[in-house]
Amino acid sequence: MPFTNSTSRLFQNLSPEKRLKIFTAAADEFAENGYRKASVNNIVKIAGISKGSLFQYFSTKHNLFEGLVGMASDQVRHYLKRVRDETRGIGFFERLDRLIRSGFVFIDDHPALSRIYFQLLQSGDSPFGSARIVELRQRGERFLLELLQESQANGELRQELDLEKISFLLYSLLETILRSYYLDHLAGDRGLYRGDPETLDEWIRTTVDFIKNGLVKRQAATESAINPCSAPQ
Repeated sequence: MPFTNSTSRLFQNLSPEKRLKIFTAAADEFAENGYRKASVNNIVKIAGISKGSLFQYFSTKHNLFEGLVGMASDQVRHYLKRVRDETRGIGFFERLDRLIRSGFVFIDDHPALSRIYFQLLQSGDSPFGSARIVELRQRGERFLLELLQESQANGELRQELDLEKISFLLYSLLETILRSYYLDHLAGDRGLYRGDPETLDEWIRTTVDFIKNGLVKRQAATESAINPCSAPQ
C-alpha cells in the first residue's frame, strides 16, 4: 500500500492487519455519518486503539480521511489492473463487459468505500472540494484510454476516433451505470439498483451494444458510400 503525506512513519510501521483494521473502522464511520459528523471516538473504539495513538498515526481528522481515500484509490487501481491483466488478449467489448461486472462486485465487496466515493466525496461534506473527484476521474479516464488505444492499434476500433474524448464519454457512462447500481433513486424502477443477475445481464448487454455501435466500423454504411446502388430503397 503506498502512503500519502498524511500517514506518519509510525502508521507505516504497523502490521498490514492493524492498518487495515484502522482504515476499516474509519471507512465505516465516515460512510455512516459523513466527514463533519464522524466521531474519532467511535473510530478508535472499533479499531481497538487509543485516541492518542490515532493522532500519532494521523495528526488530524483531515489527514485520516486523506489516508483513507488514498487507500481506497489504491484498492480500485489494483482491482482495475487485475481486470486489465486477466482480460488481456480478448476483444475490447468483452473486456468492457468484464469491467462492468467487476464494478458491481467491487461495490458489493466494499460498500463503505463505495459510499465514500459515490456520496461523501461528491456531496461537499469532505475536506477536498472537487479536487479529489477530478483526480480520481482522470485516473479512470487514463485507464480506459489505454484499453481504447490498444484496441484501436489492433484494428478493432475505427481509426478516426478521438480516443481522449471517447475515454471521457465512456467513463461518464460507466460511472452512471455503477452509481445507479449503488444508489436506489438514479435509475428509478428500471431494475438496475441491486438488480437480479438476469436484469443486470440485460443492462450490461445493452450498454456494451450501445458503445459498440459508436466505436466499430459501420460496414453497411461504408458499402453504401462505395456503391450507392446498394443502399436500401
